[in-house]
Amino acid sequence: MYLLVAKQLVIMSFLAIVSFIFAKKNHYGERESEFLSRLLLFVISPCMLFNAFNIPFSSQKLSILKYSNGIGFLSLALMILVAVAVIHSKTEDDKRRDCLDKMAFVFSNSGFIGIPLITGVYGEEGIFPLMGYLAIYNILMWTFGYYSVNKKLGFKQILLNPNIIAIVFGIIFFLLPVQLPHVLSQTIRYFGGMNTPVSMVVLGLLFADFKRPQNLGNALLWRVARTIVFRQIILPCLVLALFKLILLTLVSVMALQVETVQQVMMIIFIAASCPVGMNVANFAVIYNKDESYASLLVSISSVLCVVTVPLMVRLAEIVLF
Repeated sequence: MYLLVAKQLVIMSFLAIVSFIFAKKNHYGERESEFLSRLLLFVISPCMLFNAFNIPFSSQKLSILKYSNGIGFLSLALMILVAVAVIHSKTEDDKRRDCLDKMAFVFSNSGFIGIPLITGVYGEEGIFPLMGYLAIYNILMWTFGYYSVNKKLGFKQILLNPNIIAIVFGIIFFLLPVQLPHVLSQTIRYFGGMNTPVSMVVLGLLFADFKRPQNLGNALLWRVARTIVFRQIILPCLVLALFKLILLTLVSVMALQVETVQQVMMIIFIAASCPVGMNVANFAVIYNKDESYASLLVSISSVLCVVTVPLMVRLAEIVLF
């Protein structure tokens, strides 16, 4: 499987490279990136998430959703505990970056990179087991993440988040014997199918519009290195150990076959092993934090994920199967 993951990452990298070259040549940047990011957040991603639930109901799929929700919460809670324990800066400049590091520890790029990667490896059916994880991910991003940056909770942002709304309505349509009209469902499917290419185009635009941080010294580079090592190596290994413990102790009481549990774990593990999430840069821009530092985290970790994610997936194959 790790070879399939590596192949999909190479394909996605080519899409981002083409976007980067085209953006550099035509001097595209922040304005175009903002438009496509908003289109992806408010239209494309919700359509893709809703479409994942546009399938016939079955009790096994419902069990998969509950299981994904449970281990998704446990894995994200583990990463939050590590972030809170590890990140404690002393100087004022470093303290202002602590909130971004905490978000980078916990929130991987499970949207822009994780979803296209899982779709490429498992097909569209691979998105459904991810839904429970993404629901918890979005809730924690607008509680823990929002609190880390603003020192207050963002319950309003949770209720109005288009991805959460799409998941809620998707679950309703999944549970009820209701079918959308073909014209509407096909429109949603077309928009959802744009997730992978548009995500990579946005990533290419981010690289093209990258701004080098001021005072980029050894101390800042070491900080970036520490955050990326935790995000892409240490934390995935801890999540993998948690999953192995669950397999050894709790899987016998679950209403799922071991093979199904392993597949759900692998899907969530791939999402949790992705590089620093784009939302770290978005939060830095919106809430007036160190935007250049956040962009540096996202950019370097996104480049390195071509190597780290296949290695983590190979390790997971050995441990889980």
